[in-house]
Amino acid sequence: MSEDWDTLVLLDACRYDTFSDVSTLNGNLQSVQSKGSWSWEFMEENFEGRDLHDTVYVTANPYAEDLSHDIFHTIESVLSEWKDDLGTVLPADVTQAAIEASETYPNKRLIVHYMQPHQPWIGPTADAICERAEVSGWMHNRVEGDHGRGEFGLVRDGVISHDEMEQAYQESLEITLDHVQQLLDTVPGRSVVTADHAELLGERIIPLTRRRYGHPMNLKCKTLRRVPWLEIPSETRRDVSPDPPVESTMTLESREDRLTALGYLDD
Repeated sequence: MSEDWDTLVLLDACRYDTFSDVSTLNGNLQSVQSKGSWSWEFMEENFEGRDLHDTVYVTANPYAEDLSHDIFHTIESVLSEWKDDLGTVLPADVTQAAIEASETYPNKRLIVHYMQPHQPWIGPTADAICERAEVSGWMHNRVEGDHGRGEFGLVRDGVISHDEMEQAYQESLEITLDHVQQLLDTVPGRSVVTADHAELLGERIIPLTRRRYGHPMNLKCKTLRRVPWLEIPSETRRDVSPDPPVESTMTLESREDRLTALGYLDD
């Protein structure tokens, strides 16, 4: 929060290496270590207990419901756009909400939290796998294992190949970055694109021997904390000032269902 930006884009579960390979965003890219290896840890370490009244948090992540409601000037939730058939919020809806927030709060910093490339993945490869596995938006096929999610269980069972997993993950990121570009083209100011945490895609984490997937809550390793930090300079800056918090739109009646769909909770 002490870095110099007007808009901070958070990609959920985004690996530095994949971002570096596919991103076409112009800027200065480096890798940094996140303070969290899963979403709530990231939020707790960066936001809780702080006075961030010069910032509006636009988010599609259900864990934002757990934040103290006086941290930011306000939290603009995009969870009303949740797609039950997909088990997530699409990046187009997050971009639209962020653009509207920038117009409503022109003198505030913006944090814009997309859910992708966090599973359930989106894109043609994910659609093809979903059809083949006879699951609906990954919602009805859960295999016990890391993170409780069907996608990675299907990888372990050989239903999804390692190459297909990587392709689906990459496509989710590419699709999202197209919408991030739209956001950056529309909202003025200096921007940074980063992630709350990374993702394991079959690495073996010493001293463990089996392959690990996702971002298990109690697994602490540098791989899960290595994220991109892309600085995008701008000659135009927003005139930012703090104001007392206003009522948040963060009201979520089905928080647990949505966290389960994203793989954070077991059924």
